[in-house]
Order: sequence, then C-alpha cells, then structure tokens
Amino acid sequence: MATSGTVTYRASANTIINGALRLCLAIDPENTAGPTTNQTSNGLEALNFLVKSWETEGLQLWERKYGVIFPQQGQTTYVLGNPGPGGDNACLSTPIGTGFVQTTAVNAVASGNTSLNLTTITNAATVYATIGTPAITIANGWNIGIQQTSGVMFWTTVSNVVGNVITLASGPTIGSAAGAYVVAYQTQLVRPLRILDGFVRQTTRGNDVPCLIIPRENYNRFGVKTSAGTGIQLYYDPQENTGHLYVYPTTQDVTQQLYIEFQSPIQDFASATNDYDLPQEWGEALKYNLAWRIAPEYGIPKERYDMIKELALLTFSKLDAWDQEAASLYLQPSNWPYLADNSSNK
Repeated sequence: MATSGTVTYRASANTIINGALRLCLAIDPENTAGPTTNQTSNGLEALNFLVKSWETEGLQLWERKYGVIFPQQGQTTYVLGNPGPGGDNACLSTPIGTGFVQTTAVNAVASGNTSLNLTTITNAATVYATIGTPAITIANGWNIGIQQTSGVMFWTTVSNVVGNVITLASGPTIGSAAGAYVVAYQTQLVRPLRILDGFVRQTTRGNDVPCLIIPRENYNRFGVKTSAGTGIQLYYDPQENTGHLYVYPTTQDVTQQLYIEFQSPIQDFASATNDYDLPQEWGEALKYNLAWRIAPEYGIPKERYDMIKELALLTFSKLDAWDQEAASLYLQPSNWPYLADNSSNK
C-alpha cells in the first residue's frame, strides 16, 4: 500500500473542540449534528485561555522569533505593541533580515514634498534578506522612513507606488538629501513577552555588535541616559499591553538596525475555523488539555476526569521536553566585567 507522501496534517479549532467534547462525553461520537453553538463558543473561550496560559510555560523554540527595531536618533525608549501590532517602528524579521526593504533616495526631497524616487523598492534576497526567502516589494499602506538632513528619521506611510516612485502620505518636516537612507516595512511588531537577546547591525560596516540584556536596577543607575553612542544595553519592561524597551546609550546612526530575539505571544483563536499558532505536533496536546480544562463544566465521573488529566499532562510534558534547543553548552567569563561585583577584589 502506498503512503500519502504528505506531512502537513493540522486541525482547526473546531476539530480540537469537538475532540475535547467527545472526551468529556458532552457529545456523542456518532452524532453527526455535532456540538451546539454554545458548546463551540464556550470551547473557543477555553481554548484561548489555554494557549495564553501556555505562554508562561517556558521558552519553546517556536515562540522565539526575531524582530528588528529601526532606531530614532537620540531616542531612549521604544514602545512595542498597542496591544497588538503598534507602537514605534519595528517589525518581525524571522528569518533574520526579512520583513523589510532597505533602499536609498535618488534625489533630494524638500520639506513637505510627498514624491520620493528610490533606487529600488524590492529587497534583493542576496543583499538585504535571507537567501531562500521570497523578495518583498514596497506597497500601498506600508510604513516608510526617510533619513532627513538633520539625521532624524521621518516616518509616514505609502499612499501610492508607480515604478520606483513612492507617494508619501505626508512629506518630511525638514527635507532629505540625495542618497538618503530609506527603510520600509508592512506591519508593526506585536508586544514581546520577553526579550531574550539582541544585537545591533551596523549597515555601513557590515558588522553585528552584541547587546546585553540588563535588569531595571542596572538601567536606573546610568547617570546620563541620553548619552550618545551605539545602543547595546537593553532593559525591557513588558507592562500590561505595551512593552517599553529602554536602550542605552541612545543611537545617533539611524541606518543601524536593532535586532531582538524575543518570546512571541501565541495568536488568538478568533473563530472556530482558525488554525492553531503552534507547530503541528501540538494538536494532540491541545485536544487533551482543552478537555481537562472544560471537564468540570460537564461534571464527568472522577475516574474519567483523572484519565483525561493524566493524558493532558503526559502529552504536554512530552512536547515541553522536546521543544528545546539542541546545542552545546559553553561556560566562560563574562564579556561585561565592568558590571560585575568587584567587592571581593578590594
């Protein structure tokens, strides 16, 4: 007998909810009518609560993504998320280098002028993006920034694209020179749950400078938080809806990009037809853990409840143990000795 040749099986929220209801004896497996509207609605609510609680269960590889923040000259704090995509100019960049277009202006742009002629409107996969990923092209509605003669980035949106000529929703406040740096992207970054690591990519030098993730206490102790330089020390305060990223020192070169590796929130189930924002192997764990979550509402016998609980814990723990990075562990002295406690060296 021939195999299918496919490895893409996934299930919708509907399928997961139906499976959980069958486990709870809430619907008859042979009943083709399926669950009631209220059962599906309640199951969808419980499924959203479930995946949101899973965000606190660790740092699964599929939650770890890269984002890129486009720095503003002299800015100390960046707002990320609002609570969905929003805040300051940043976008998802997974794989690294994707999700945005870097280019330059052909001609100078006067203050208030909304016509911008660019050298290219597409990111060449071999130059700006990761090899093997499709190129993207600036389109209507994109966010776009242009470096003004003052060095400050002016941000607006794209109203129209004809060839390499972009019409801006509003013109720069100061004006820009020929050859000015321009960057554009489609969707702003969502609020990271945690920032795990980062580096500054110096575009003009082709060099990546590692960042240090510091606690609030260390950031508070900086005397002049507006000091100019390359922002390589980061303190992240996630807050309730919007994340606040504090960068020290403040960036002066806006052609740099600040890359962050962050823990991403799991997408909502907006409807019962939605797929799940997890790897496909998590489908079984979703089914059994949803059944465990809704079981008290259906008053199932304790013996069956205990069986569902055991299966829920088993399916989750197996995946939680599997979803870890397979890499060597290295122990070495800190690269940041001036932050260490030197009291023992007196």
